[in-house]
Order: sequence, then structure tokens, then C-alpha cells
Amino acid sequence: MQVFKGLDSVVKDSNSILTVGTFDGVHLGHKYILNELTDGAKLNSCSSSLVTFDPHPKLVLEKYGGDNKKVLTTLDEKLELLNNFGIERVVVVEFTKDFANIRSEDFIEKVLYQKIGFSEVLIGYDHAFGKDREGSVSVLNKFSNKLGFKVRELSEFTDDRDLNYKSSNIRSLLRNGDVVQAAKLLGRPYSLSGCVIHGEGRGKDLAYPTANLLQMKDKLVPGTGVYAVTVEVDCCKYQGMMNIGIRPTFGAGKSETLEVHLFDFEQSIYGETVRINFVNKIRDEQKFKNSNELISQLNKDKIRALNDLNILKEA
Repeated sequence: MQVFKGLDSVVKDSNSILTVGTFDGVHLGHKYILNELTDGAKLNSCSSSLVTFDPHPKLVLEKYGGDNKKVLTTLDEKLELLNNFGIERVVVVEFTKDFANIRSEDFIEKVLYQKIGFSEVLIGYDHAFGKDREGSVSVLNKFSNKLGFKVRELSEFTDDRDLNYKSSNIRSLLRNGDVVQAAKLLGRPYSLSGCVIHGEGRGKDLAYPTANLLQMKDKLVPGTGVYAVTVEVDCCKYQGMMNIGIRPTFGAGKSETLEVHLFDFEQSIYGETVRINFVNKIRDEQKFKNSNELISQLNKDKIRALNDLNILKEA
């Protein structure tokens, strides 16, 4: 997969099927579009092109704030996932406030057609683009006659589970801690990566040493609670459980922390980047009377986590 970062680096290809979108999460609804893109390119003996944006428009536009300004996938994560679909080229357009003010007509003709190039556009049933999201399939059809390209609108992706395959729905599920339902929409467990940093060392005193993760600024973190997780370290995968919250038993902190305990693991991984895959939420975060009560609950959490993780392994 060839990646062009910025419009100045793009090599124009006029014999290409092209689709445009943020593709945050690269979920199963996106997979439907991407498979249609690559299948169409093979059928028509042309290349496949995808145009996406960085930063995500949410991070630039002022109407979004708080958790609504968090993303499911960083650019690197998105590109890693897109690479699995056989797309031949991806163009990453820098999204700025000035770019957000480009009218849809100019975006089609001056950006997509003149700079990137295409012979056919593939568009989702509800996709909108350009200033104030005024661009639509009808605007594309108007320009298709003028510039001589084809437009193909895809219907909404559905399957026998009748789920709502939208990035906004996945974000809502994750904020509520429902990582199981989010995984159904993503087609894989939700994941986040972080650098392991030094914490206060309390986990070791409780016989449950934890790796503390430095949060990624714009990445959505699931809601507070204890989760069964798998942890990828140096290309190896381990089972574990993770706490997200303010640790109320030891005096609530001012900021949320991410702490993961890896089962049967004794290596030092300070400074390394690990990937956390969320399997299931075990319980909400809660305050305990003392350390012994907390340890008792952690023992129960481990049993529950191992059960959930072994079910996943057998599936």
C-alpha cells in the first residue's frame, strides 16, 4: 500500500476507483466499503485509492469537545488496519480550519480530480463532505457529467445482527464500558497503545504489580472500571486485567490512570510501548475499606478475567 502524506506528494492516477472518508475505527461498516473498493478495482482493471484526513476533523472543529473529541484510531493505527485490505494507495490530507472551509465543488474538482485523480467515485449512502458537509452524491453526479467520471453510491451495510455500524455508536459504547458490543461493530477487540511509565508501586505491595500507561492525547479510553484484556509486548501476547480510573481506595487522584496487570509475567517493561486489547468489563471501579478487602476482590477479578479470556481463546 502506497501512502501519500499531504497533497504535494501525491502522484496523480486518473485510472482509479476512489473513496473518501475519515474511516475512524475501520469497523465492519467500513470493511464493506473497502471490499467494494478493491473488488471494483480488480473488476475494472484499475487501481484503488482512498482519501482520508489527519488530524480527524473532530480534533480541529470547535463544535466538538470532551470525549466527543476523541478518536478510535490514530493515523498509524488506521494505516495499519487499511493495509490489510489490498488498497493500492492512501492519500492523507492535512485537515485544518482553512481546509474545512473548502466548498464541496472545489474539493471534488480541484483536490480529488485535478490533484489525486480518479475515474470512479465510491461513496457511502450517508456520506457528506466539504464546507458544512454540503457535498453529497447529488453534487458528485452533477460533476460527473462535467468531468467524465462515474459515481457509485453504496447502500447501508447490514447483516443478520442488525447492528448500528457507525463510529459514533462505537465511541458511545466504549465510553459506557461496553467493549463486547464495540468489538462486534469493529470486527475485533478495541485496542489502545501506550508507553509504560513509573507509577506509585502500590500494585506490587498488593501482589498485583501493574504497568502504568501514558495516555495518548487524542485516543478514546473506555469508561472507568476493571477489564479483562490481552496485552501485546515485543510481539508476544499475554493475558491480564486492567483498571481505568482514579484509584479511590488510596485517595482519589486528580486524573484518570491506566494500570494493567499481566498474568504470569515478571519482566521489566518500563519505557516500552504495549498494546491493550479489551475483551470484557469485569466490574465498575469501587472504593474498598482497606488493602485486604481490595486484594480479596482482585483475586476474584483475576478468576473472572481468566475465564473470559479462555472463552475468547477457545472461540
